[in-house]
Amino acid sequence: MSRELKAKSAVLTGARKPIEIWTRDVPLPGPGCINIKVLRAGVCGTDPHLWNGDFEFKQAVVLGHEGLGRVIELGEGVTTDHAGQPIAVGDVVYWNPMRPCNACFDCTVTEDFTACIHGRFWSPAKGEHVWASYTEVATLLLNNSFYKVDPEVPLDAYIALGCALPTMLQAVENLGGITWGSNVVVQGAGPVGLAAIMLASLAGAENIVCIEGNESRLKRALDFGATILVDFQKEEFKTKDSRAAYIATTVGARGINLVIECSGNASAFEEGINLLCRSGQYLLVGTWAGASNVTLSPFQIVQNALKIVGSVYASPAQYYRATKLVGQVWKRFPLVECVTHKYKLRDAQKALEDVGAGKEVKAVICPQDAEGWN
Repeated sequence: MSRELKAKSAVLTGARKPIEIWTRDVPLPGPGCINIKVLRAGVCGTDPHLWNGDFEFKQAVVLGHEGLGRVIELGEGVTTDHAGQPIAVGDVVYWNPMRPCNACFDCTVTEDFTACIHGRFWSPAKGEHVWASYTEVATLLLNNSFYKVDPEVPLDAYIALGCALPTMLQAVENLGGITWGSNVVVQGAGPVGLAAIMLASLAGAENIVCIEGNESRLKRALDFGATILVDFQKEEFKTKDSRAAYIATTVGARGINLVIECSGNASAFEEGINLLCRSGQYLLVGTWAGASNVTLSPFQIVQNALKIVGSVYASPAQYYRATKLVGQVWKRFPLVECVTHKYKLRDAQKALEDVGAGKEVKAVICPQDAEGWN
């Protein structure tokens, strides 16, 4: 392949600044690395937070941490993906944007890769390599774990839940699993919420309540296994008390065993903690971006023997598990239909604005106009 290979990338230069499209030279992949042509770049709810300045960064970065790409160049020594599956030019891979160092205490002792103090997440726009997904060509470096996907499964099925599915797989593992026959409340039905509903359904939860104010997301929640829908935009569910009373009536005397927060709204915490029955569990996943304080009674937690678990990011293993799970269930759950909006790379700004406004179930950027746009 000619070394005239160039790629355009969507670059964030500062908070609230218009997204810029930069063109760069793509270097040959080094030993153990690969170059991929990005086919799908999921727009995560975190991306609008980045654009809004909710996170501090000191240099221009290429956005995107959800992606599928077709291998176009293999570096020296690369014959398999990171699960030992044979890899070749033309294969499509799903990759982990987090780059654990594999040399710190958390990587080698606790095996909590999400806590790696040397891990790299942001992809500098002026760096030699770009491993983010809002780009035409990405270079996956040694610690960017990548896994081959099944060519018989639609790309949209894999990107539909983006980083949400690995993140929720990690969260459920940290929780210790979802108990068969339990009553579960999921707060929010974006990609993270839909992943939670799907995993609760697969685990055999008896009642799965979804609290959401977006009608299209509520309908999708039903498709993913929700059994009870609570639309907080409706007059009868405008207050926390009215929602709690309805949920208590519908699930019965056993009450709610598990609440999973997927809304990203701090006020959801105070509602969720009060929905739990004795010995209930609260799994916090959505409130990653931003900062806020809420009222919490330690007496309530002790007297009701409650368990609160927070979870962030996902380890490489969960990305691998996600590829396998999607391959198994994409015909059972409407993953493909979750991708409601697609954008060209040059329209990345519009994608961020639409996702920030909650207009879609899943937005995806397709950097390659000629491949798989429909």
